[in-house]
Amino acid sequence: MWDILETYWVQLLIGYYPDGPLGGLAMTLMLALVGLVLAMPAGLAVCLGLISPWRPLARTVSLFVFYMRSVPLIVHLLWVYFLLPLVVKGAPLWLVVLVVMTLFNGAYLSQTIRAGIEALPKGQYEAARSLGLPHGRAMRHVILPQALRNMLPSIVSQFVLLIKETALGSVIGLHEMTLEFMGLNDTLGDKAIPIFTLLGISYFVLCYPLTLLGRYMERRFAGPSRSASAPAAQA
Repeated sequence: MWDILETYWVQLLIGYYPDGPLGGLAMTLMLALVGLVLAMPAGLAVCLGLISPWRPLARTVSLFVFYMRSVPLIVHLLWVYFLLPLVVKGAPLWLVVLVVMTLFNGAYLSQTIRAGIEALPKGQYEAARSLGLPHGRAMRHVILPQALRNMLPSIVSQFVLLIKETALGSVIGLHEMTLEFMGLNDTLGDKAIPIFTLLGISYFVLCYPLTLLGRYMERRFAGPSRSASAPAAQA
């Protein structure tokens, strides 16, 4: 198994770059990072639509979230794979995957952001409005900065999901990490078990530290509320 890694580590790390397409671990991490960066504002926009006082907008956005969360990710991927080239001629495969990950994870993150907002005392919003701030500025300057603290553990967990979701790019031929391992399996032929064992270990090494980080942040941010509630319970 380690001889495979020693021989083909460059291909598994960056694909065929610079003589061919960038791929492997580098493509997986780039897609996950950029996907998270784009999914955050998308999730925020969807969340603001969900909590909008204008009912038609809130219902329309709620239907979008329900659709995105009800249909498997691979179906969204295939839809965008066939439809995006009609809008953007010669759309690269990484753009297809990025669009799907942004929309899909934006829908999920909207619920995370909404939960972070609803976890705050209602008096925060009312106090901001009583100071004369309109709805948008109250959300931007008062509510969202405080809600971010509640959202961070879930954002880390979403990043873990994004890393794993990039594997679906192999379905449409994107040279991310999974496809590189599959290509290596086709090349070597009789070493499927060590090759896919290495693939599983690679995802584990990427995701497990992030999972531990998310758990640590969850405990840390929950700490003050526990310590504050303990004296109250004793009283």
